[in-house]
Amino acid sequence: MKLKQFRYSEDNLGYLIYGEKFAAAIDGGAVANILSFLKNHNIELRYVLNTHMHPDHTAGNRALLDSTTAEYLEITDLIKKGAFELEGDQIRVYHTPGHTHDSVVYYFKNKLISGDTLFTGKAGICFTGDEESFLRSIKLLL
Repeated sequence: MKLKQFRYSEDNLGYLIYGEKFAAAIDGGAVANILSFLKNHNIELRYVLNTHMHPDHTAGNRALLDSTTAEYLEITDLIKKGAFELEGDQIRVYHTPGHTHDSVVYYFKNKLISGDTLFTGKAGICFTGDEESFLRSIKLLL
């Protein structure tokens, strides 16, 4: 499995976890760039997911789903399952409440996709007001 990062909007990042044949888009706001990458590499989008449900992270969902045969994976289902599989590799899902109640991170092969929970050198903003849960989430990641 490989990871490709896509910048979109003013300060958002989307991600594509991909293998030889299939991919999963996470916070896929960079729709045109993601679809172009998939086409150029002959990769099929299998899943569309999010790190949390703020509109800037879900903005590309509908366009990606309408342009492909991908399946949307609900955050609540992912939290219950704790993982999803892509080309035989397991991508772990960790519930990290604090930024939002539904925040999750994705972890595979020493790579972490943390959405707005954790940034380079700092934690995200705790919009829930539940600082204890947010601290537990940060400690889980460190």
